[in-house]
Amino acid sequence: MNDSKQTNIGDEMDEYVVRTNEVLELKKEGEVVYKDRFDRTHMSVDVANEFPKEKTREFAEITKTATSNVAVAGRVMAVRSHGKISFLNIQDNDGQIQIALKEDVLGEERYLFLTEHIRIADFVGIKGEPFFTNQDKLAILATDVTILTKALRPIPKEHFGIEDIETKYRQRYLDLILNPDVQERFRIRSKVVRELRDWLHNHNFIEITTRSLQSVAGGAMAETFKTHHNALDEEFSLRISPELDLKTAMVGGFERVFEFAINFRNEGMDPSHVQEFQMLEWYCAYENYEAGMDWTEEMLKQAVEKSLGKLTFNVYDKEGAEHGIDFSKPIPRIKFTDLLKEHAGIDMIETSTEDLIKKAIELGIDKKEAETRSRGNLLDDIYKKTARPKLIQPVFVTHYPVEIVPLARPLDEDPKIAESYQLVIASWEIVKAYSELVDPIIQREKFEAQALAKADGDKEAMDINEEFLTAMEHGMPPITGWGMGIERFVTLITGQKNLRDVVLFPTVKKID
Repeated sequence: MNDSKQTNIGDEMDEYVVRTNEVLELKKEGEVVYKDRFDRTHMSVDVANEFPKEKTREFAEITKTATSNVAVAGRVMAVRSHGKISFLNIQDNDGQIQIALKEDVLGEERYLFLTEHIRIADFVGIKGEPFFTNQDKLAILATDVTILTKALRPIPKEHFGIEDIETKYRQRYLDLILNPDVQERFRIRSKVVRELRDWLHNHNFIEITTRSLQSVAGGAMAETFKTHHNALDEEFSLRISPELDLKTAMVGGFERVFEFAINFRNEGMDPSHVQEFQMLEWYCAYENYEAGMDWTEEMLKQAVEKSLGKLTFNVYDKEGAEHGIDFSKPIPRIKFTDLLKEHAGIDMIETSTEDLIKKAIELGIDKKEAETRSRGNLLDDIYKKTARPKLIQPVFVTHYPVEIVPLARPLDEDPKIAESYQLVIASWEIVKAYSELVDPIIQREKFEAQALAKADGDKEAMDINEEFLTAMEHGMPPITGWGMGIERFVTLITGQKNLRDVVLFPTVKKID
């Protein structure tokens, strides 16, 4: 039985050559090396559940009259040979199980063929009978073994794993093979998405799909990726948000809509930002931002409890410090204005723009950049430098300045403040939401102000979107809306420090 080794690139290439030659020889001898299917009756966990020790026969007894009452399949993770008996560990979707190959059960010729050609990383199908070893470990005595797929490349030894971060991201499949906790992390992500979707369906939302190519990107303040549409001979932006299209759909009569959209934002890379990410956005007619906060608590708590089996988890802040979170507690609501006063000594309304620029520069923001930022963005920059790092436990930050949420509805009693909120956990913005601005006249004014800010150097400011304004002018109902990055939320609840750890295949720099 062959056991692959991987110590350096040279050894791996030698192994690749040996394995490739072996496959070519087997094909020449008429072997079907890559099978099309295998009739599996059990997963590894099913065997463990269905065959406790009292339901299995002694090894000596089944060796003489072994049956084929289970059929399992998976990747070979370990091999051990002891003369006329060999052992494999195979891994399937649910875990690992041990397989015993015995010469007097399989026959001398077949046993020798299998021990010669089965290697770590190959896929095999096994028929046989469960039993318990002398060490009280469940195993299957094989009565028939089929090589389903030959792997041309070895995998790292389990006890070495993958230590290089870039290798983990670039070859995620190896990370998944060797680390069950990594697989579990992505299963949790899948559960989170499912629970969020179920909550929305159960509250009469309809899932729709909007376009990824936009002639005018909107719905968020971010730099875009550009692409050329050959058939139309026009430049398009990759979507930074589905917001405008989702709200446009509501003009047509949909009252509750949502989308799990892949968005693209051409911004810097850090532990809390990736350029391509999945965002859930939903919009509901005839409700406002206060209802949205109530729903956010209910929805996210359901997603956490159903995905983790509990409402407590540990998170890491941006400094790497670990904190315990109890998501069962009510989430407090604090005004943005109060946080600025407390942590930065800034009055959002009264402080002059010149003083905001000075404060931003004091906090380390580049002077040239600070001087081109809009007032709203300056306030946001100062908040992010002073108050937000101190927000560890879940909190709704409410009443942002209208300049930084140009699609939000202003308060009737104070039009400088938006009916808005963000859910912040461990200083990360998890949810951004507000009552939607449905007044097309004010919306046009806000777009024009954004366009001026962009002309003055603010790369993240929005463009005027005439298509959206035309839709608004046909009439929108009162709307509240909501957006959350799936990666950020899953990163937090699974105790990761970097969003790329919950992205299955994150974008990495090309190897020259």
